[in-house]
Amino acid sequence: MTSMFRQTRPSKKLMAILLLAALLVIVFFYRRPIAIKSIEYFAQSQGIKVNCLDFSLDWQLNLKVKQACIDFAAGELLVREAKWQPWSNVLSIQLLHLNHLATNNQVAKKSADEPQTNELNLPDALPKLSIATIEIHSPELREPLHLSIHATSSNHLSITGDIKADIKMQQNTLVGNLEWRLSDLTKWLPQAQKLTSENPELLAELAADDSKIHTRIFFDGEVLGADSRLEMGSSVKIANCPLEVAIKGELFVELALSSLNLSLDLSELESKLKAAHCPLLQAYFAEDDLPHLSFILPQKVVIDETQLSLPELHLIDKQNSNRSLDLRELIYQFTGELAVSYKLAVNQPIAAKQLQAGNLNLQAQGNLSSNLSSLSTQQPVSLEINDAHNLLVVNHLKMDSLNIADIKSEFTLQYSDNRPLNIHGRLTSSGIKIGDIKLTKTISDFIIKGASLSDLQLSIDNQLIQLAHPEAKIQNISNHLDVNIKEWAALSFTGNSTVTNLTAQNIKFQPITMTHTGQANLPDITTSSEHNIGLEQGFELALKQQNTELALHIAQQELKSLQGIISQLENQLILEQGSLSATIDFTLPQEEQPFIAKGSLAIQDVSAKYQDYILNNINYQTPLTFDSAGLQLAESTLHIDSINAGVPIEQLDAKVIAKDNVFRLEQVQGEIFNGKFSSRQLWLDGRDQQVNIAFQNIDLAQVVALQKQPGIKITGNLDGDLPMIINKQGISIDEGWASSLSGGKLTIVDNPSFDSIKQQQPELALLENLDFTQLKSKVKFTPDGWMFFDFALNGNNPDKKQSVNFNYTHQENIFSLLESIRLVNAVENKIEQKITQGDKK
Repeated sequence: MTSMFRQTRPSKKLMAILLLAALLVIVFFYRRPIAIKSIEYFAQSQGIKVNCLDFSLDWQLNLKVKQACIDFAAGELLVREAKWQPWSNVLSIQLLHLNHLATNNQVAKKSADEPQTNELNLPDALPKLSIATIEIHSPELREPLHLSIHATSSNHLSITGDIKADIKMQQNTLVGNLEWRLSDLTKWLPQAQKLTSENPELLAELAADDSKIHTRIFFDGEVLGADSRLEMGSSVKIANCPLEVAIKGELFVELALSSLNLSLDLSELESKLKAAHCPLLQAYFAEDDLPHLSFILPQKVVIDETQLSLPELHLIDKQNSNRSLDLRELIYQFTGELAVSYKLAVNQPIAAKQLQAGNLNLQAQGNLSSNLSSLSTQQPVSLEINDAHNLLVVNHLKMDSLNIADIKSEFTLQYSDNRPLNIHGRLTSSGIKIGDIKLTKTISDFIIKGASLSDLQLSIDNQLIQLAHPEAKIQNISNHLDVNIKEWAALSFTGNSTVTNLTAQNIKFQPITMTHTGQANLPDITTSSEHNIGLEQGFELALKQQNTELALHIAQQELKSLQGIISQLENQLILEQGSLSATIDFTLPQEEQPFIAKGSLAIQDVSAKYQDYILNNINYQTPLTFDSAGLQLAESTLHIDSINAGVPIEQLDAKVIAKDNVFRLEQVQGEIFNGKFSSRQLWLDGRDQQVNIAFQNIDLAQVVALQKQPGIKITGNLDGDLPMIINKQGISIDEGWASSLSGGKLTIVDNPSFDSIKQQQPELALLENLDFTQLKSKVKFTPDGWMFFDFALNGNNPDKKQSVNFNYTHQENIFSLLESIRLVNAVENKIEQKITQGDKK
């Protein structure tokens, strides 16, 4: 019996088979949870979770997945109707739906910190893949992306749909070819579309470019690279300045997955920018010299998680190799910090519409850093500039009517948020000509300081040497200005100037001093200033300016302070007393507008001496206008208390009128010899004219007294007319007359000259006591000063009771007579002064 049971016990092999079969049955019935747990276990480092899995195996071990739902940190994946045939190694998927979610920064950082595989370990026999439909949804896309993948061989995939690409798998490396367009960026990426809509003039045409771009990509598990062949052109517009942009060549991009460092190789990429149709540049560049810029980056641009690093950028001008800009060690931190070293060089002639120069040489270099993070806020952008050295040299500059032979400027620049701005330099120029003005040389030393760019202080010292104009010359002008600028809105300045060795109209001026104050509102372009000008002997002028309106004011001052200037105009004119005041308002003319100045002038109580003439208490007030036609003076009265020209003229009044720089006197009247004289009009422009002088009640006694003849006395008054002819030869009178119709009395006692003549003509004794009833004479005057009289005297001698008719011709050189009288008067005045001074002692 025992042996029978031993024969029927199952063997160990059978038991193992039964256990394996039972295990397979268990695995088959619980295949889904086992597969889900296994997948989640082995992929737990990637945070993968399987929400659904429906698959089956047939007798040929073909794996069929009806549906798989997988969640991971970056999104959700849905797979439907997938089949893997292991014997033929074919994998086909009907639908792959990817829903990409916004990535949390912390998750991204965590995954970046975890260890990653650096090599792409591809299986020796990759399945032949076919995916009928791929749908990709993402907030980073404007609309879903639809793709299909088909394998032409075990290592060659073809991608069609919205993106067309071929991918080959060889030696643990994926190599692909991608075809795309710039227009795809705005079609799929919302960031690109937003950037284009915000900058339409700059990017619209470029974003709509449908030119095909072929890109070769590769991935070895550590580095993802792309090689693109670009050839495109576009027009962009910046501030109404159209620019033509052309890009051609190879662009190499590499992304290291371990460090997420991105490098761009642009050394084989040629970027060009033309400005052939930019009106702004056309005004300052000749047509054949408009910039044709090219960007050269000889070293790779590296981008990592924190910054962008650009070792070198050369901006050169294909049109002119002497124009270039070099940037080195440019580093941009993604937190906003920017640092770069720059070197600018321009060396060329200029032949533009508005500007010409024989040669312009500009050299600038320095280090610049800034924090651009505040651009998105209302805070000012921080800026730091160090070791900035600048040189500008210009030869034979021409701009409109301005010509400058040489300009040279050197200045240094230091600035940071923690250190005030400091610009220190010098500007010199020579051989300057503006219209008729010539300037030999200028020197300007300037310092610009400020705690910030919105709070600046400028200090400028200027020297202008040898300024010449057809009507004026200045040896030197020195000037100092202090300027304050607040918020680039309010400007104020103070300063002073000194003008030395000024000569104008053959007048040499003493040094002229000036003080200046002013302010300006830059947004409104409004200005105002005050300038006090000091001439010799403390004589001052005040000039006020409000935008284009100017007012010149001369307060009432002693006119004799200007004796030095007046003596050069007329060296025999000596001012003794009196004052001058004036106010003149004028507007700086705009283009094609006439210049007009209006004001008033007042001369008060002026006494002067001219040669031997003495003028007392001159008073004159008048409104005045100066326009394109010249000086205009409205009718105003000139009054002079007295003029002593040997013969005293008193209470002289005249209406002074000027039109278009032509002066005339009207209603001239005055007193002489206790009588009066008058004239209707006298032109003062040197024209030929006839002027009639009428006189009344001239005291004969004073007229005869001019002869200084002892013993001759006469009474009576004269009236008359003197029709004066004034021309280039001088003054003449042909038909003048004088008469005394009221009569008078003539007595001659002990006059040696008369007694001598009486001995020869005894009948003249009747004149020694004569009551005349009429005295008249013809008057003639020649330009050389001779005056001729034809006297007719009618009367009665009461002593001899005899009537008298006496005709007498007399001539006298008036110039000599008046000169001798003035000489006698001068001697008498000096004697009186000596006597007076002796009495005081």
